[in-house]
Amino acid sequence: LLPVASLSVTSFFKAGPNQHYQFTLDIYKQLLSDPYDLSMMWRTFKLAVITTAISLVLAFPVALYLRQISSRWRTVIAFVLLSPLLTSVVVRTLAWVIVLGPKGVINDALASMGFARVALIYNELGVIIGLTHIFFGYMALSLMTSVLRIDESLLLAASNLGASRWVILREIIIPLSLPGMLTGSILVFTLSASTYATPALLGGSSIKMVAPEIYDLAINYLEWNEAAALSCVLFIGIVFAVWIATYTAERGRRRVIFE
Repeated sequence: LLPVASLSVTSFFKAGPNQHYQFTLDIYKQLLSDPYDLSMMWRTFKLAVITTAISLVLAFPVALYLRQISSRWRTVIAFVLLSPLLTSVVVRTLAWVIVLGPKGVINDALASMGFARVALIYNELGVIIGLTHIFFGYMALSLMTSVLRIDESLLLAASNLGASRWVILREIIIPLSLPGMLTGSILVFTLSASTYATPALLGGSSIKMVAPEIYDLAINYLEWNEAAALSCVLFIGIVFAVWIATYTAERGRRRVIFE
């Protein structure tokens, strides 16, 4: 909490005459009234939510599949899924620059087949692809832990009572997987909203997110107060989003289980 408290103090106090620090809210007023900053914050949370949703949709079938196979193959596939986490984020993002670039692997393949080259980088699509790949392992690990804990006798009992696969999935598996969904969603959302390397390399200057903007303000322009204020806004926004997701998921889980 000490770095957060330090940022908060820095964002509310600005050096005045004779280097006396004065309390001010002008930084937040300017930040929350600037269309550029508002659009950047909206883009950051929007891309984080999209990345979280895509990771959840892709990881849930994988977790269900891992439940059905032997423990040996489950270990192998789990290692393959989680192995990218052992590589630096910068290295993995640079690999996507090579794949998605204007003269990258995909565009060269399209050009060789007579198709026009498409823009897969320096836009929101490229950032989403990179973020999904980089943080997919956190979602997969969380869902695997939750899905594998479901008692097989519950599924057998439901099947013996005539429940279809869709009913079993909707009424048993999904409700009991909510803790894993919630954990994975929180991890992917918070990391996606606050990451620096991926949006900086795949988004460039045209798709600016909050973390690269904080870096520019603090390092390139030496605007420490503005950088601290933007950091606090990002922190508060993430905490609020996580609280909403936690409250909604836990309320839905209690309703399904106890009602």
